Amino acid sequence: MQKPIKNISKHKYKILAVSYTLWLTAISLTPMEGIDLPSFSYADKIVHFFLYFLLTVFWLLAYPKLWHKRFLFICAVILWGIGIEFLQEFFIPSRSGEVLDALANTIGGLSGMLLYHKIKR
Repeated sequence: MQKPIKNISKHKYKILAVSYTLWLTAISLTPMEGIDLPSFSYADKIVHFFLYFLLTVFWLLAYPKLWHKRFLFICAVILWGIGIEFLQEFFIPSRSGEVLDALANTIGGLSGMLLYHKIKR
């Protein structure tokens, strides 16, 4: 019985990265009717920043070799954020895609890479 627990512990960052990505995708593509969000200026952009900051950090912790292909990796994160905004705009009722949200996603992803680089050194 110890072996499965050890195996989960060994892959905890991979499980976290995949689970977080699935959660982020699901929550991003869910209609937001009747849900109250924080109302201060740019609250939405701050949330986008941290969501993609965490996405980037979790994937780099799970797969450190992504750092060697960081340009391709950050392009994938950026395209993911833009893709989600596109889907929200054209396919999800009560959601709208915004350029500033995509920008906040991008800055969050880049900041996550910067933090990972600082910690790695």
